[in-house]
This record gives sequence, C-alpha cells and structure tokens, in this order.
Amino acid sequence: MGLVTRSGTDNPWLATDAATPPARRAREVRRDWERFLSGGGVNGVRRPVAESWRRSLEAGVDPSGGRLAAVAVDRAEAASRWMAHPLARAAPLIRDCLASVACDSRHLIVVSDPAGMLLTLEGDSRVRSLAADAMNFTEGVLWSERSAGTNAIGTALAADHAVQIFATEHFAQPVQAWTCSAAPIHDPETGELIGVIDLTGLRRYVHPQSLAIVMTAARAVESHLRHLAHEHDDRLRTRYRSRLDSGSGRRALVTATGRVLADDPRGWLRDLRLEIPLGGGGLTLSTGERAVAEPVGDEAAFIVRDLGDRRVPRDELRKLTEEQAALRRLATAVARGVAPADIFRTAAEEIGPLLGADETAVVRFEPDGTVTVLARVGGSMKEIEPGVSLELDDPAGLDRPPVTGQSVVASPIVVDGNLWGAMTAATTGNAFPADMEERMADFANLVGLVIANAESRAELMASRARVAAAADEARWRIQRDLHDGAQQRLVNTMITLKLARQALGETAGPAIDLVDQALTHAEGANSELRELAHGILPPALTQGGLRGGVEALVSRARLPVSVNVTVGRVPAVLEAGAYFIISEALTNAIKHARASSARITAFVDTQGLWLEVADDGVGGAATNGSSGLLGLHDRAAALDGELHIESPPGEGTVVTALLPIPGRVSRNDTAG
Repeated sequence: MGLVTRSGTDNPWLATDAATPPARRAREVRRDWERFLSGGGVNGVRRPVAESWRRSLEAGVDPSGGRLAAVAVDRAEAASRWMAHPLARAAPLIRDCLASVACDSRHLIVVSDPAGMLLTLEGDSRVRSLAADAMNFTEGVLWSERSAGTNAIGTALAADHAVQIFATEHFAQPVQAWTCSAAPIHDPETGELIGVIDLTGLRRYVHPQSLAIVMTAARAVESHLRHLAHEHDDRLRTRYRSRLDSGSGRRALVTATGRVLADDPRGWLRDLRLEIPLGGGGLTLSTGERAVAEPVGDEAAFIVRDLGDRRVPRDELRKLTEEQAALRRLATAVARGVAPADIFRTAAEEIGPLLGADETAVVRFEPDGTVTVLARVGGSMKEIEPGVSLELDDPAGLDRPPVTGQSVVASPIVVDGNLWGAMTAATTGNAFPADMEERMADFANLVGLVIANAESRAELMASRARVAAAADEARWRIQRDLHDGAQQRLVNTMITLKLARQALGETAGPAIDLVDQALTHAEGANSELRELAHGILPPALTQGGLRGGVEALVSRARLPVSVNVTVGRVPAVLEAGAYFIISEALTNAIKHARASSARITAFVDTQGLWLEVADDGVGGAATNGSSGLLGLHDRAAALDGELHIESPPGEGTVVTALLPIPGRVSRNDTAG
C-alpha cells in the first residue's frame, strides 16, 4: 500500500490533485510548517518534504526569509555558463514541451545546473520581475536546498527525483506564495546528474499536471541528448575508421569515459568498459591483457591498441585494476582543485595499500640539502610528522634501505623540469617488485601537476599582494605628503590670514572683505583636503587599527551605522585591505543603495578576519561592469581571502569577507 498524504494522492512526490482546493491545502501545510519549526512532528507532511525540511534546518536556512538564496554569479556570467551547458543544446525542445502549460498557467520555464544555480528563465515578464523581487529567483542565484531551503529545484537535486513543491511546503516563508515542479536531467552516457528543468509560478495558478509534464519533458530531453550523443559517436567512427583499419594489431575506438565506440573488426573489447588513464597511456584490461590508449581529436576519443597476448596473473590484474581506480580518484581530486596538502596525504594513503607498503610519504627537497615531510602515512617513527625537516646529504639516498630487511622505493616529483621532491614507500619483509617505481610514477606525475598549479596560483596571489601593497604604500605616502606638505601650508596660510584680519581691525573696506573671503576659501580647502586625506588612508587606521579606522569612517557617514568591531591589531596590509572593503561597501550603501541604516561587524576567529557590512537599502547591487563592488573581490583575492555579496532586490545588501591572517593556522588547514 502506498504512502497516503493529505494531498489526496499515493504519490509522495506529487503535492496536489484536482480534487483538493489549493487554499485549503496551503493552510493545512502551513500549520505543519509552524509546528515543525517549534519542534513538533511532521506526521501530516509528505516524506520528501519532511526530509527536505530537516535538511534545510540543518543547513541553517532562515525560514523567515531574512536571507534569501545566495547569488553565485552575475547574470552575464550565468548566461555564458548557460551557452556552454549541455542542456543548452536541448533548449528548443524544453521550450516546445513546456511553453504551452507555462503560458496557460503563468509559470516560468527554468533550467539550473547540478549545483542548483539558475542558468536561464523564460516566461511572462511580470512574473519574472515579481519572482526576482519577491524571492531573488533569477539567473545566477543558487537554489540548492542549502542556499534556499525546500524548493522543487533544490529538492529534486538532493533526492535525485522529480518533485512538486506547493506553496507552504517551501521552507522559506517568502517562497510560500509560489509553487514549482522540477525534474533532474542525467547524462545519457555516464548517468551523471547535469541539471534540472522546472516550472515555477504563483500558488493561485498551480497546475495539477505540471509535475507529469515536467517529467515527460525530462525524459524527452534525455532521449534527445542520447540521440545527439549517438550522432557524435557516428562522426567519431567515420573520422577515425582509417586509424582502426591500419596496422596489424587489434585496435578499438573508445570515448574518454571508456565506452567502446568501435571494436576491432576481428572482435576484441566488445562491451567492456575501460578505465582510461588521464591523458591516455598504458592500461590493463579486465581480461588481463595489456593495451595502450592514445588520444585523438583533442582527447575527444582514444584509440586503444593491443600490446600483445601477454596476460597478467589474476592477482596482478586485481592490483592493477585497483591502481587505476586509485589514479582516477586522485585525478578527480586534482581536477576539483582540492588543497595541495590534502592531495599529498591522499596520494600517500592511496599508494600504501596498492604497493603493500608499511610506510608512505611525500617529501620536498630544500635548497639547504634537507627534506621536508609534507605527508606521511604508517611507519613507526612517530617523531617524523608532516612539516618536519630532515637532514639528507644525498637525495638519492631515499633509494637505500635505512633499516636491515626494509625495502624502499622512491619516485621523483618533477615540476617545470626541475626535481622538486619524491614519493617514497617502504616495507619490512618482502622486497618490492622491480616495477614499483614505474607504478608510482603516475601518482608522482599527478602530485607534480598539483604542485605546479599551486605554485602558479601562489605566484598570482603574490603578484596581487604586491600590487595591493604597492597601492597601499602609495596611499600612505600621498596621505603623509598631504598632511606634512599641502595641509601644513594651508594651515600656515589660514594663520597668516587671521593675523592679517586682526591687524586690519574693525574698519570696513575692500581689503577686509578680500581677507575674509580668502580665509573662508582657505578653511574650506583645508576641510576638503582633510577629507581627501582621510579617504586615502585615515590616520586613525594607523594609530588605532581597524577599529579606529572604522570609527573614523562612520563618524563622517551620512546615515546611522551600528559598529561591532572586536579586532585587535593585525598586519598593516590586512588592516588596510579590510578598511577599504568596509569603506567601499559603506559607500555603496550611502550613494547607491539609498539605505536608511547600516551595520558593520568585524571579528577574528580560527579561520581569520571576518568582515560584514549590511544595509537596508534597495538591493540589486551589481558586481559587474564598473561597479565599485567589483574591486572588493580583487581586494579580497589579493589577500588570499574570499568575498561574497548577497543583494536580492528590495532586501538590502550584505557584503561578507573572510581574510586569512598570515601565520595563523586556520580550521581548514588543521582538518583531518
């Protein structure tokens, strides 16, 4: 017997039916929502909705809607991502499937990426505008459950299932005036979730068949993508047919994911799914045969060649299969931009079981002849932990057994043609096979790639930091020159004019008028120069740190600003960077947001220096073009920090930044 809910249907993914008045259904769920938020049960709520409410609550989503869905990218960037997305090829089909019901029921046709970011919206302009203003439902905004709470797009992604979310089933209150139906779309070859299509409209226009229509559209889109993939496969087969027919050995054409497109005419791979090494190279088939994969067409496909009928023993085959799986996991981590320290440890953890090693490590060779241990797994030398430097007279000595009966193998890590370090493995008892160093080389190459990427990023960050430091130094110099030069001369001029005025006495005449006029101009110029100097870099920042600089900034603001800055002294470059982020955000609140009040918060925790500037203005702040807010991202990046801007129309703007403090270990660095 199916799960029966108050929606009157035994389908837990469907919210409404034609027999239930929408207004009554909304009132019933609203009571359940209020009871859930007060700590009560959710017995009357559909299972997918109840589970989503729990996930939303655990993610810290504000049910009152004080913080709506976060902006991931601006609309221009979202449009660029949409043009490059696989579902863009099916846009006409999506439109054909959904346009009529969207038009009849005043719904929007929406497509998101697998993270829940809205890529494109189509439909009535008034509904689009209302959705954007009421709940920040527009391109570039993240509508995952963790960002927006229970909603059809986010819940379809979290559950990997088509779902309808009706009115008060939404977790965030501002979204409860709406209803939506969404279905996930999967890559026809890999099965990977690539996005969601959705119908969203006001609650009073709910369409009882919207979920069925969206699911039908999703199946049609996946079928269309499958057809396009087949056409692409046919083109690859035609293009590389001559490569398959040449030569005497067996050959096959496979995709980058290892799917066989064209087998050898004599029969060979058939329906095998291969594990293609990153960029091609040697591989071992599940039959135990050796082969090599050669990329063709910018790695759009691979020609796999048979290396002869040299079968690998079953145990060795199992090890090689595990090795290829480990390499793929490591390559995936590299592609996702995982932190180098985590990559080093992952590499050490992966190669240990594969080689039967008791101890594995990643080390870096230092110019002074020592080595630094970057990651170490296993072993009995407890004092050798990551970050420890060891004396090493001869780097090649890593190949020599340090203990009687212990076998050691090392594979060099080369970065930009230079020996950077090594991966090492040691075991006590049985000696390693002769090809162990060769088998470690693939791991070492991936680690080298990570290091090269990290060094390139570090060089970029250092360059940004130098530019920021040079700009700050120039600001200090200009501020000092203004204070010690022009400002002092203006002060002397004012004093001289006051003395001249006193010398003229109380007699009237043109000379007195001219002196009074000159004194007024000098005082005005001095005030403007003081404001200019404060804008460049206030003395209060130098003397009182960030707290002093912010207080000086707020004292000149033309709106009420509450300040909660609990930061002591931090490095000068960090104080200057934080000050200018706060200053620019506050300037935006005053000049552009038409805010009536603002709030500035700054504190330090284990992750670094946190900044937040919030206002109650009109929102809708842009971060593209010539907007001053665009420079905030660059300023934060120059300090190796992160900055986020949330600015839903009509909801005010919140600028949040996290700036790491040099020399302070962050929570992320110590994790694991």
